[in-house]
This record gives sequence, structure tokens and C-alpha cells, in this order.
Amino acid sequence: MKKFGKLMLSAMLACSLFGCTQKAGGAKDGEFSASEKGFGGDIKVTLKVSGGKVEDVTIDASKETPDKGGAAAEQLAKEIKEKQSPNVDAVSGSTISSEAIIKAAKSAFEQAGLKVEETTAKKGEDETVDTDVLVVGMGASGTLAALTASEAGAKVIGVEATDVLGGFGNAAQGMFAIGTDLQKERYGDHMQTNEEYWYEFMQDHNSQLGNGSLIRRFVSEAKNTVAYCLDKGVKFYLSEMPQQIAHFNTDVIYHRWGGAEPFKHFAEQLEKDGVEVKYNTTAKELITDKDGNVVGAICEKQDGGKLTVNAKSVIVATGSFAANQDLMKETLGDTVYNNAMVIKGNQLPGIEMMWDKGAARGELLTMNHGVVTKGAGEETVSQLSLNTPILWVNSQGQRFMNEDLLKDTVEFSSAVIAQGGLAYTIFDQTTADRWTDTTQPNTGSWVHYWDRFGIKDENGKPTIYHAPIDKDTWNADWKALEDANAGKICQTLDEVAEFIGCDKETLKETIAKYNTFVKNGSDTEFFKDPQDLTYTVENGPFYVTCGHSGVLGALGGVNTTDKLEVLTDDYKVIKGLYATGNNVSGVSVAAYQNVEGVGLGFSLTSGRLAGQAAAEYAKK
Repeated sequence: MKKFGKLMLSAMLACSLFGCTQKAGGAKDGEFSASEKGFGGDIKVTLKVSGGKVEDVTIDASKETPDKGGAAAEQLAKEIKEKQSPNVDAVSGSTISSEAIIKAAKSAFEQAGLKVEETTAKKGEDETVDTDVLVVGMGASGTLAALTASEAGAKVIGVEATDVLGGFGNAAQGMFAIGTDLQKERYGDHMQTNEEYWYEFMQDHNSQLGNGSLIRRFVSEAKNTVAYCLDKGVKFYLSEMPQQIAHFNTDVIYHRWGGAEPFKHFAEQLEKDGVEVKYNTTAKELITDKDGNVVGAICEKQDGGKLTVNAKSVIVATGSFAANQDLMKETLGDTVYNNAMVIKGNQLPGIEMMWDKGAARGELLTMNHGVVTKGAGEETVSQLSLNTPILWVNSQGQRFMNEDLLKDTVEFSSAVIAQGGLAYTIFDQTTADRWTDTTQPNTGSWVHYWDRFGIKDENGKPTIYHAPIDKDTWNADWKALEDANAGKICQTLDEVAEFIGCDKETLKETIAKYNTFVKNGSDTEFFKDPQDLTYTVENGPFYVTCGHSGVLGALGGVNTTDKLEVLTDDYKVIKGLYATGNNVSGVSVAAYQNVEGVGLGFSLTSGRLAGQAAAEYAKK
């Protein structure tokens, strides 16, 4: 009886703690939440249940694109409540976000003990189609591949796993190119760099281990890609200055999209050219003939039916593998993967499909870019503290780099990757007072991507410097950082060490040494520019921000010729198979190229070239 009484008491306490009451049929009252990965991050669905009925549905899709995933969340919240069921249809144009919402909603329904009638979707019919060129993945690279193959006279079919054309190309801002008409208009005969300079720059970065012929062709052809896009109605403009301070001494090579939604122009051209794009269709396996030549792919349609595409050549353009957790952990290591802020790509079998048919496994890399906080958004304070050459330390409380590396986001992010994917900035109250002094024209600390943030100086001209932060914004931002455990205001250096989790004496020694460098105007440890030895760390309270390496995605998978033909381990061409964009290894080696716009530039250019080559092969 005593045991029974204890069990009853435990049950009563559980109900009181979790605020739920059991209803007939197993339903419970209360709030029930579940999260799933969407397009931009986690999406959280919360149900408010009373009397066995869903009274309210709230969906936190704040990390999704507002007019895509955000709009889908608002619509699906209403439908789930109205139907009293998570079995709703995905919103067109927001498939990834919708699927995450539906999956999370089902989990929340199960937690609430609400019965979910499973819908048995009728499997669609299997079908077989024939074409000259099949393009797998209609992101930035695949879109140009399909267009140029069609223009070369080939019949083209594209398959795209989502219902959106362009993929992450829709989020890209600009591309690398050298020798364009836009540059000639600005510089005339006064260009400081040329194709030779940029080829050697990239290969020096690669320690000559890159795919030389492919890089040479990319550097040469990028200008023609800009011209091609302009001809298709996609507007580019040449950035006023290089995007990052580290590149201020070179010509502007960054060509920014000049018009909204460039893939609308491409979509119109695809329709005009008669290219059939099968959306919500995922390629599962490549088809080969008896000689090992690639002759198509087996795909799965949204309705579950099988689509067999017989083709004379296939271009794989499925993009970043960053959502493939196993490959990412293999590339970064478990610790860095868990610490870094990774923007997920897809987990579709793009590079695996090619490996399965004998393609050599190329080098796998991540696109390291900047350092950000986790869980606190892009607060003004964190943008300032993580983009200023103040004191940075690792998890051991030791300085580990020349903080001037912050002038290039790739190098800066990679330096933090080498410390396990996270590091910390430390500054004191004197620095805080300077940054919040609104009588000053600016903070004296610079920001990356100055023209994107639209920062103006006192004369209304673009500037690289942060404006001072008003005290209300400063306090609100620090509260957000502390609430997210992404930063802390500490009264003593011992508290700083406790927040970091490092040895107190080691941290104090690091700070004392750094203060000496600042006062002497000479960094004898990592050789930071004297003009950036500005702030000592002496007068509490002390401000600490935890920064995580940003990983924009992943690249690599297979090796190719300069015609984007996929190679085997013994460097033989797999006939009929081409790869583009982030599926290709050899442009960046060991680390992502620190060249502005290289990602989109190579994606678009390799797609255009692969489309031409695949169409030519299909004619044989």
C-alpha cells in the first residue's frame, strides 16, 4: 500500500509540474512542442490543448525566409487548427519548411495523446521519359547547365527535389569575374589585376594542389558568364569597393546581382526554350549501360511514383552536402561540427550517386565564412564585438591568432575552426564606453560587407566603420546575449574564466601580455598591425562574447576535367557524366578560396560550361 501511495503521489506531482490533465481517450491538456529542421534552421510547433481539442497552434519559423517559410508557417498554423490534424498539404514554394512543420506538428500531437489519422497517400504511376540531357538539381549551377544545353540544341529535362528554382543561389549576392565590360568601363586601361594574377592567386592558396586546368578555365570564362546573364535580363553591377578590408588593395572583382530575384528571369528563359523541369522529384540512382557509361537516372516523384529518365548525358548539380551529418562530421570532426554554425544544404544522394558508379572521391571541404553567435540573432553588439580586432582567446584562455585576420572572413573563420569551432572576445568597460559614445562619429571599429549594411558617415557617404551604439540598444542586446548564454558581463576576470571554462591564471597571463602589446604599440606574439592595438582589457566590468565559426555549406565530392567530365580513381572519364558547382573538388584545396564571389562564380560558370559539354556529347 505504501508503494502504491508513492506511485499515486508521483503521478499527481508529475501532472502538477507539467500542467496537464489526462482526458478520456488518452488526450492531455497543456502545451506541447516539437522542433524540426527547416530551410534556414529549427522550426518549432506548439499546440495548446484543452478538453481533447487543439485550441491554438503557434509556429516559430523565425529562421526561415519571411515570405517563404514564414508565410507557410502562418498558413499551416491555421489549417492544422481548423482540421485538428497535422495531415495538411505542403505550401507550394516552401516544401522544405512545410515538411518540417508537418513533421513537428505530428510529434506534438503524439505528445498530447491526440489521435492522428494516418493518411495513406495513393502512390503515383511510374513513368519513363527520354531526353538528350538530364540535369539533376536545378540550383544556380543546374539552371545555367539546363539553359546552355538547350541553347546548344539538346532536349533537356531538369529534376529538382524542391519546388523552387535556384536553390541557395537565391540567397547569393554576387560572383567573381575578371575582365568584364563593367570593369573595363570603370578602370579602362588601369586594371591592376588580370587572369594571370587571379589564377596564380588561387593556385598559391592551394599550394599548387588544385585542378589547374579547371581553375584556369574558370578564371577565363567567368567574365563570359556575367555577359551571358546580362543577356538573359539578369542585372549585375560592380560593387563600389571590395567587400572586405583585406581586399581593398585589389581591383573590384565582385559582381553583385543588380535586380531582384534573378531566377525569375532564368525561369522565363527555361520555359521559352522548352526545358521541362520536374519539381518535387528526387534522383535516387544513376543508370549505366554495360560499358559503364551513364545513360540516365531513376527518380522518385512527390506522389511516390518512379520516374525513369533515359538520357544521353547527365549533369549532377545537387549542391552542398552540408545537411549530410555523417559527411560533415567526417569533414570537420565531431567537436567542430557541434560548435560551428552550419547552414545546411541538402542530404540528397548527389555525390553518393556518382561514387556508386565509379567516380573517384574528391576532397571534401566546408565553406568557412565569418564567426557568429548562437541563439541570439544578429544583435548590433555581437556584430561589433565579433568583427573588431580586439582580444580573442580560445577555450584554454589563450590568444591564438593575429586578430587582423578579421579583415578576411574566410581566414578568420578558419582560424576559429582550428580552435574547435568557437572562440571568445573580451573587452572592458573603457572600450564599452567608447563604443556607446554617441558624440563620436563612429566607434573606430570596422564592419565587414560595409555596403550591404549601408552604414554612412557624418557626410552621408558609405563607411566601413560602425556607428556608435545607443545605450538602450546596447543594454537590450547584452540581455539577449546573456539570455542565450552567448555572452556575459562579468565583474572580475575570474568570472570571465568561469564563463569560458578555462584556467583563471592562464587567462590573466594572456590579458596581461596583451595589455603590454597595446601599451607598447608592438605585438611580438602574432604581429598585429600597431594601428589595431587600440584597446587594453583592464577596467571592469568585462564583456565576453562567444563566437562560433560560420559554415555556409560544403563543397567537393568528385574530380573532373576542365570540361566538368567526372573522373574515376585512375583518372579515366566516366562517359556521359558531368558535375558542377559545389559537387566538384579541386578549385579550393584544404580551405575555401578567400576570393570574393568565388562560390557563385564557379557555380554559374561551371554550370554553363557543363551544359555546353553535355549537349555536345549527346550529339555523338
